[in-house]
Amino acid sequence: MTQIDDADLMTAFAAVVRANASLVGQLSARAGIHENALRALVLISDTGYSTPTEVAGYLGLTSGAVTNMVDRISTAGLVERAPNPDDRRGSLLRLLPAGEAVVEDYRTRYGAMLRAVDGSHDGALHEVLNALATSLYEQAADALGERG
Repeated sequence: MTQIDDADLMTAFAAVVRANASLVGQLSARAGIHENALRALVLISDTGYSTPTEVAGYLGLTSGAVTNMVDRISTAGLVERAPNPDDRRGSLLRLLPAGEAVVEDYRTRYGAMLRAVDGSHDGALHEVLNALATSLYEQAADALGERG
C-alpha cells in the first residue's frame, strides 16, 4: 500500500471541501436561495422542524441574520412558521412542499454521487465518512477545550 503524506491528505480533503461548496452553491442557485438557506432546509428536513435559534446555532449566524433568511425562504414558499407550543414567543419552522422538493433534489444528487463513489471503493465509503466525522467532532471538542 502506498504511503501518503499529510500534505497529500490535506490537499485531497481541501479538494473535497471545495467541491462540496461548489455543489451546494449550484444547488442553492438552482433553487434561487442562498447556500445557508439550503443548509437550513436540510436541517429542518432532518429534524422535522427547527426553531430559528437552532438554525442560527447550526449555521453559526446571528438571530437577525436567521430572521432575514427565514423571511426570504418563507416568502418563497419553502418553509412555514408555526407557533411553538413550548415557547409562545417563538416559532417552529416546517418545510412546505416546495422546500421538500429542494431538499429531495439535494438528497438525490448527493445520494447518487456517494453511492457511485462507494461502489468504486468496495463499499468502504460509509465507514470512512463516519470515522472522518467522528474525528472532526473530536478535534472540534479538543480545540474548544484548548481555547477555554
